Amino acid sequence: MRGDMAHGTRKDSDRAESIRGTGPAPAGGSAGRAARHREWLLAHRDAAQSDQARAAALESRWSWARLLFFFGGLGLWVPLGSQPWLAGLLCAAAGVAFVVAVRRHEAARAAREFCDRVLVVIDESVSRCGGQVVLVRGWEQPGDATGATSRLSAVLDDGACWELTDQERDDLDLFARPVGLFGLLNRTSTHVGARRLRDRLNHPMLSPERIRARQASVEWLAGHPAERLRLLAAAAALRKEDARLARFVSAVSEAAALRLPLSPGLVLGWSNVTLGLLAVLVVQLMLGQLLWGWALLPLLAVNTLLYALLAGGLQAALAPWRDVAWAARGYLSAAQQAAADLPADAPELGLLRARLSAVARGEVLPAICARLGWTESGGLIGLLINTVAFSDLRVARALLARVVPQRAALLAGVSALADLESLLSLACFAYEQPVVCWPVPVRGVRLDCVGGRHPLVAPERVVPNDVRLDAGERIWIITGSNMAGKSTLLRMIGANLVLAQLGGPVTAERFEWSPLRLITDLRARDNLAASESYFLSEVRHLRRMVVPPAGDTPILGLIDEPFRGTNSHDQTAASRAVVLHLLNTGNLFVVATHDRWLTELADGVAIRNRHFRENLDHGRDGRPPAMVFDYRLHDGPATTRNALLVLEREGYPAELLAQAHAWEGDGAAGAPAAGGAREPAAG
Repeated sequence: MRGDMAHGTRKDSDRAESIRGTGPAPAGGSAGRAARHREWLLAHRDAAQSDQARAAALESRWSWARLLFFFGGLGLWVPLGSQPWLAGLLCAAAGVAFVVAVRRHEAARAAREFCDRVLVVIDESVSRCGGQVVLVRGWEQPGDATGATSRLSAVLDDGACWELTDQERDDLDLFARPVGLFGLLNRTSTHVGARRLRDRLNHPMLSPERIRARQASVEWLAGHPAERLRLLAAAAALRKEDARLARFVSAVSEAAALRLPLSPGLVLGWSNVTLGLLAVLVVQLMLGQLLWGWALLPLLAVNTLLYALLAGGLQAALAPWRDVAWAARGYLSAAQQAAADLPADAPELGLLRARLSAVARGEVLPAICARLGWTESGGLIGLLINTVAFSDLRVARALLARVVPQRAALLAGVSALADLESLLSLACFAYEQPVVCWPVPVRGVRLDCVGGRHPLVAPERVVPNDVRLDAGERIWIITGSNMAGKSTLLRMIGANLVLAQLGGPVTAERFEWSPLRLITDLRARDNLAASESYFLSEVRHLRRMVVPPAGDTPILGLIDEPFRGTNSHDQTAASRAVVLHLLNTGNLFVVATHDRWLTELADGVAIRNRHFRENLDHGRDGRPPAMVFDYRLHDGPATTRNALLVLEREGYPAELLAQAHAWEGDGAAGAPAAGGAREPAAG
């Protein structure tokens, strides 16, 4: 396989377009950027396919070569049986050639498998290039770790964080079918990596310094696509190996020095004597001295007794290491690639590189992997080898001698791999989106988003909008018709804020903000098990903004139709009181509502009205009337309503619609009260 695929050069990276910058994208820039990135991926896929074909051809040739040397060596005894010394010499030469062929075959197979994984991750990126909302890995929130993996702590420091609640996770579709924000980001190959991404998504950072450091790491990976693909491909060796990786982590955590009834050194010394005597006996037998064969019996009897004394302790020492070899090899692949591709001079990436380089050294993971295969030996052949050479003792002693002193490094390397996978996920998102920028943390209380897009809305349907809140203009009241875009705007703000405080890019043309604690009330549900009604659920969600948790970091509150679970009069009274109270907290809020009384609170300074509007398509050629939305935010309050038009479009009876229009014309907000009197309109 070519060197630029195996270890990488910078030439492919130089061809990739940098995504640095926070200025607005030029007209047509997003489509052009997506096309260039897709073109680069397709060209890289062609190169990887060529490398794959060459590696597969080498693998096939060396496979035949190892068979030839193996059976050729065995076949030499037939014509040369009368000349044992010559036959033995030629067999030894064939054995050396066989070993060389095996190693070359394994190297070619590893190269071909790496190319296979490169092609997989390229295809995943191609499917997402341009911002397509498709699932590549998994959307479900990973469960908590158990056992030794639960004790793995992050290598990278996130600083102060804000923990999102189930309400925010639900409101912002962080873990939702069919994709969700986690599913959109997730490019991890291991459960430990997915959990690390989950934890960071659930705990947005609040420190501007930590956010900038994380951005630098993600930006480097996004701007070096060849290196990123190789790192992803290396980590992909661990796909479907989570159970084995967990067992490997557990084995490392619990490894201890051998405790045996006999001295390992003395037993191995005797084993070496045994092997020497065995070699002499075999030579004598080859020379026709068959009586020497009887000397084997007492030798084997002594060794069998010694092994019986050691077997229990050896089995206990080796049992945790059985069936972990594939995970260890995948871990080694990821560590070696990180050592080759990550920059040493970048603060966070350099730290991850150091942690993974420490275990990629020959005396650590490579030496461990070389011995793990021997832990699987068993049966009659295994018993024979142990009786002659005490192979289990040799393997256990050599394995534990490397694991126990390097325990901290091995566990830190797994943690570093989890951190790296979370960064690679954000970098893929940055590279594959048609419009992204790197948000700029600023001082004060501020949120300034220009051309913000919801990352879960398909690029062909998304409509950008601007949002600006600061210490002077702290509350927006958003009104507009049903389906006009109010809820999507709120979720766009929340999703991009979470992305910004992950240290990743946001789907906007410019984003400047002061890190904020996010609290939302966009979806309310009753909870029968907790005897919590829909309205009570709303009240409790909003109380988190009215009586905010302790902390110096300002809050961004996103509210969709406050108190919609009660009657219109109480809703208006409570909503007005809450908005005026929130104004005095010094925090930032965006409130979407149908209640026009709330729009009267706007003073054009601290509270501002914005709205979405629709145009009416009256229909022609027998088509029913329809609304046409532009999904763009406009100044001022909404002046139109569309509820009855929606009923008409959905085929409600004509007499029902006529009655509704009559009441609407009378200015009533609801059905006639008892006795024919009408309740006053709420707005």
